Amino acid sequence: MWYRVILFFCLIISSISFGQVTGAYQPAYDLVQIDSLAKVEQGGPPVFSIDPGLIQERLKKLENEIPLNYNIITHQFVEIFAFRKASFTQRMLERKDIYFPLYEKYLKKYGLPDELKYLSLIESGLENKAISNKGAGGLWQFMPYTARGDFGMRVDQYIDERFDAERATDAACQYLKRLHKTFGDWHLALAAYNTGPSNVKRAMRRCGGANDFWGIYACLPAQTRAYVPQFIAITYMMNFHWDHSIQPENWVIDIPKDSILVSGYLNLNTLTRLTGFSLDTLKRLNPHIISHFLPKNSNKVKVHIPTSRFAYFKQNRSLILDSSRVDLTAPDSAEIDTNEIEEPNPIAQRHTYRVKSGETLSRVARKLGLSVSELKRINRIKGSKLKKGQTLVYFKLAKVSKKYSNRSTFKKRKKTSRKKKKTTSKKRRKRR
Repeated sequence: MWYRVILFFCLIISSISFGQVTGAYQPAYDLVQIDSLAKVEQGGPPVFSIDPGLIQERLKKLENEIPLNYNIITHQFVEIFAFRKASFTQRMLERKDIYFPLYEKYLKKYGLPDELKYLSLIESGLENKAISNKGAGGLWQFMPYTARGDFGMRVDQYIDERFDAERATDAACQYLKRLHKTFGDWHLALAAYNTGPSNVKRAMRRCGGANDFWGIYACLPAQTRAYVPQFIAITYMMNFHWDHSIQPENWVIDIPKDSILVSGYLNLNTLTRLTGFSLDTLKRLNPHIISHFLPKNSNKVKVHIPTSRFAYFKQNRSLILDSSRVDLTAPDSAEIDTNEIEEPNPIAQRHTYRVKSGETLSRVARKLGLSVSELKRINRIKGSKLKKGQTLVYFKLAKVSKKYSNRSTFKKRKKTSRKKKKTTSKKRRKRR
């Protein structure tokens, strides 16, 4: 009996001392909810493989503009990236040189902390064409409606500019700067990048008006609770990986490239064949181009060409581009009666909606099939509230009647015309 009492008090003392060392915010349920390496003994503190004091000291040295708090949660993720997901850390080290110079360029342009370059590792694992289960895409994981509505990116079946590293990085820097201006705190800005500003504000209200990440930690979605600690942990690992026996082995090398701007239709098979490189290489250099051709409504689309073939392309530019602009999928112009063809020109029609009592921006946006940001932008709404009877404007594509002559009609006409020719020829023979 006394033995059990003594053991109980020893465990309590050890738990208190650990908490004083880490200064951690430790919700009891979190050790189960997040993916963790920590082995938690019943009634005792977690057992770590890396010295807590070492990580804490190094994070202080790394800290610049964004706080790199040490606590039990960040420590757990350090051990995840050091042991269980060491292969992920190694892969990030092998790929970082492709994208980090670009990230650093745009972070400097917008006056943002340089350490934000590590955020993309958590977002996409430096996979340019990464798609989440919710539909977010690219290095910086933009949702389609955010990419289109807030940053003017093209996202359709031909071109997806979320996969354009430069375009996406520029948009991500704008968004992060906007979020930091909104919250005045980098941890909250990162949380908002992950779950959305409205969810962060809701968590702040639920947690009694707390205005820091660790203060609203328990009120955030589980994924977002892990988001900031993962950012801190991967920042640590990218700077101290050598001390944990992780080093790059197979460096990923980017293909040197030059760029041209293209408007209108362009057959990429023809372009690559005439320039002298493969379509696979073009797809690798241009992940934002999804189709094998650029459609007629393309406007100043950036197309990357390998530097090794760019001099040849430049010498024969007119010939290559003129040949690549021939639409091989279109019916032969000789077979088509142009009087019966109308080009489909979708027209955006203006509609209005009157706000009902109790309706919110998100509810109205969902009803109209728009994002909240798009609805606010169109109607120049600065706040987040709507008034009863307020008239909102929105646009939708009108259904335009399209009159096409399909290929079967062309073939029929062609056959009938041949028959006429045959009959006339027979008549001529008889006359002869």
